[in-house]
Amino acid sequence: MEKSVLASGASDCVGDLLDQALDLTARFLTDRTDLGASAAFAMNRVNREGPIRLTALAAKEGVSQPSMTQLIQRLERQDLVARFADPDDGRACLIGITPRGQALLDDRKRLRRERLAELMSTLSPEDAHTLWLSSQVAFPILDRLVENADGSLAAAGREE
Repeated sequence: MEKSVLASGASDCVGDLLDQALDLTARFLTDRTDLGASAAFAMNRVNREGPIRLTALAAKEGVSQPSMTQLIQRLERQDLVARFADPDDGRACLIGITPRGQALLDDRKRLRRERLAELMSTLSPEDAHTLWLSSQVAFPILDRLVENADGSLAAAGREE
């Protein structure tokens, strides 16, 4: 069944869904005045995964280490992230979210949820329930796709 689902265009359908969700998030749900997309992606990853080495963060975000260094320096000046010693390797440092950075991420998430609730109120109760139900089914699978993508990036980084 796996091959037939993929052959039947499932990746196109899922891709269209993700494109639409990204467009909705970027254009209508996210406040872009306080943080650029690359900074938001990097901060969300650090928040989600915990303190991380700069080299690993750059690899996972698909940017060069010098670009990530510049971004982290900018976020440090804004007191949104901080560097601290890696307890496993005193020569290295980890990047972590500061309380101010956490507050910003929390505010952005709250605002996205408020805007989404407002948009969802335009749906029929049946459509809103269907969307909620489908999210309950899709979220753990999407989470596995993210883990698989991160694993693929890590493997590619080891091969280079």
